Amino acid sequence: MNIREQLFTEITETRQRFHQLLELVPDEFFHLPSDNPAWTIGEVLYHMNIAPRFVIADVKMIIGRRWIYHLAPRIIPKSLFDWINAKHTRYAARHLTRQFLASEYDKAHEIAIHALSLVADDNFQKSLPYPDWDAMLSGEVTLERLFHYVNNHFDAHASEINRLIAGQK
Repeated sequence: MNIREQLFTEITETRQRFHQLLELVPDEFFHLPSDNPAWTIGEVLYHMNIAPRFVIADVKMIIGRRWIYHLAPRIIPKSLFDWINAKHTRYAARHLTRQFLASEYDKAHEIAIHALSLVADDNFQKSLPYPDWDAMLSGEVTLERLFHYVNNHFDAHASEINRLIAGQK
């Protein structure tokens, strides 16, 4: 199995795991607090679609618009990035339903799969130095690592949600 097939499988399995997690979370838990004081459990579930949704922009920057990542950290400090991330998630998740969350993740999954199709087989090791906005995606980031981030981001938030719902039962 080549790297594209491995990443496709990983991203597709992550989508399946998102739906399994979503089934485990009772609707009444959507409005309970998460570990992040900015978000509820439902908002974290929404936030989980951001990594696959925005991977296409990162792919385009690593492949051909590298100047953006050299400029971005100078314009957007980590504190501003965190503030935008929190506000965007809260606003976008303002009408939480199980169907909405499932649909948003499915749309994000399709975007990630499309982004994967844009990468030539010999480009998965192309990289770019990322700012320290996210500890899981900072430093030198290859396209391969970027696609693994979809799963890593999911895992980080899924473990939090599983722990929180186990503590509520």
